[in-house]
Amino acid sequence: MYINKIPEAESASYIGGKPAIPQGISIPKSPNGSLMSFYFTLQFPEVHSLHGYTLSVFAATDDFNEDYTIPEMLKVPLLGATIPDHFLRNYQKYFAAFLFRNEEKVYASDYPIRIAMTPLAFSHSKGSDVFGWAGDKPKWLMDDETPDQYSGAALDFLLQVHGEQSFPIIDTAPAQQELDIFGGSKSRAKRNYTLFNQNEIYFFGSRTEDFDDRVYIVTQCD
Repeated sequence: MYINKIPEAESASYIGGKPAIPQGISIPKSPNGSLMSFYFTLQFPEVHSLHGYTLSVFAATDDFNEDYTIPEMLKVPLLGATIPDHFLRNYQKYFAAFLFRNEEKVYASDYPIRIAMTPLAFSHSKGSDVFGWAGDKPKWLMDDETPDQYSGAALDFLLQVHGEQSFPIIDTAPAQQELDIFGGSKSRAKRNYTLFNQNEIYFFGSRTEDFDDRVYIVTQCD
């Protein structure tokens, strides 16, 4: 299935706007205590292996750390990897990925919107502006890096976000911090945010009760 950006419409899947989060949970913060920015949420359709679940993704934009521009990689061959226990919660430092049941969903009405809202729709047809792919298998840019399991549970392929994505921000949103070639960080000149160096992003997940300890992310670029 393609994940298409669509014109203004009611949708449980969207980029930006108000975050969908598990009930009783606050918006995540970076190690420096700054509020993370909400990037997108997806409510998986009936034909998806994780039907009944929602994925919401956040990342730090007020802070920058050169060592964490992409999710931490395992130090073993990635194809068929068994991910160490607790890894998927502990590696969420400058980003957060929540995978939770639809009935646990609430909307953070007090969150200061940063990324402009764009509705998303799952479709078997490729739209004019494609956000990603959520078919049976990933479309790898390079070698297959599909993991095997985590905490005794198999990991399902959730979706991939296509590379070179940018996320337009509203007028009052602070600029994203990014690498300054002269050292440290600087404010991004373009009025948009990026995620994980604009690489192709692959998401895998399992059906456990720990909403913040079940999403594994791989990035690739060609």
